[in-house]
Amino acid sequence: MGVQLVVLSRFLSASQLGLAALALMILGVAALISDFGIGRILIKEQGDLGPLRTSLYSLELALGVGVWILVWIGSPAISHYYAAPELARLLRLGSFCLLIIPIGHQFYSLLSRDLLFKKLAIIEIVSSIAGLAIAIVAAVRNEGAYAPIWGWAATLSIKYLLIAFVGWRQYPLALTWKVRGLLPHLKFGLYATAETTIGYISTNIDYLVIGFYLGPQELGYYVLAYQVATSAPQKIAPILGRVAFPMFARQQANDSLLRAGYLDFSQLATVLTLPLLAGLLITAPLLVQVVFGIAWERSILIVQLLTIFGVGRMIVIPAVPLLLAKGRADLAFASGALYTSTIFVVFLLIIEMGLQAVAGAFAVISCCHALCMLFLMRWVIGLDLWNYLLSIKTTLAATFWMSMAAYLVVAQTVVSVQPAGRLLAAVLIGGVTYATYMAIADRRIALLVQGLFYRPLRVE
Repeated sequence: MGVQLVVLSRFLSASQLGLAALALMILGVAALISDFGIGRILIKEQGDLGPLRTSLYSLELALGVGVWILVWIGSPAISHYYAAPELARLLRLGSFCLLIIPIGHQFYSLLSRDLLFKKLAIIEIVSSIAGLAIAIVAAVRNEGAYAPIWGWAATLSIKYLLIAFVGWRQYPLALTWKVRGLLPHLKFGLYATAETTIGYISTNIDYLVIGFYLGPQELGYYVLAYQVATSAPQKIAPILGRVAFPMFARQQANDSLLRAGYLDFSQLATVLTLPLLAGLLITAPLLVQVVFGIAWERSILIVQLLTIFGVGRMIVIPAVPLLLAKGRADLAFASGALYTSTIFVVFLLIIEMGLQAVAGAFAVISCCHALCMLFLMRWVIGLDLWNYLLSIKTTLAATFWMSMAAYLVVAQTVVSVQPAGRLLAAVLIGGVTYATYMAIADRRIALLVQGLFYRPLRVE
């Protein structure tokens, strides 16, 4: 979970957190639309597009302005729709970031394509720290729902301005524009944008439905639970996706290498997220009480249900980058659209049953979606599902023993220990159990984790 969420939960009420989350979700969709898949076009093509890149850069700047205008004009209507007058001001405050993101977004994609992740990591750390500081200061000054918006906008603005400063020097743009040959790229970009937007909405559609039918306060309890339960997949998915897409794109014509790479990235996703999700499922009652306070106890069961959603999300992480690398943005879009429409219909049917019903439904549907994506991988690249299970068997076993150790600590009543002490003991003992088992059972996994940060995975 992020430090920002921990701090803000001590200063914001549930309704303020819910209102901010709703605004950030809408602004996130706007940012995705203004991208128009241009970053993925550059990564997929690998080579230098010359004047076409200048045309794409100009298009992205224009889209940023256009989407900003739409958000500014449409904010009152959105605010009226959700019966939340303050939402319009939040949207307009955060929307200025939409003008800044396109300045550096293309260079972000080029740095990712060339695997220059050290530069990106430094920039992202600096921008995240700055955004965190701004959000905390705003929260301490009793800015309420505005604090997360200030933090979000500051983080992205600083990030893309710094990337633009680096990118303009490393990837200078031609002073000529070229329109001929642009249409096929835009077609791919349209599908990629649709897929990304659908995927984003599908993981945030619960915010939309809860915010409309149950109000900002109920949404606030759900948002905290969702952010805690899915923090591991949310943090790890962009890292793996950023590495996986350019690597898959380099081997897009070789299905055997794609299968090997898919198994590697799936194993990494499992190693990095599954123990965290299992540990969270077990320690959620202590974690919420100790970290966020008793005011958020209503979120405990929702956290536990949504960890199952995190498992489904974990399985899907490498699938979309592979489909895009194969040029099958249409399949990625279709699968995402089906998933989103299913969630939307189910949520409308059960929303009156409350937050726990929504969380449970989300968990079941996400796991079904994960299974469908595995079968899609079998069709696209000939993935053997038995080999997939074998690739993660060590992680499954290690997670089982870790979970047993953590549960015994959490459930023990013989020794009187304060909740904070029990939580710390469960984390330490479970972590040592997991690490020890993994080190003994399969050292190759440790090398894969190291390779994520220090060397490429199977790109020969």
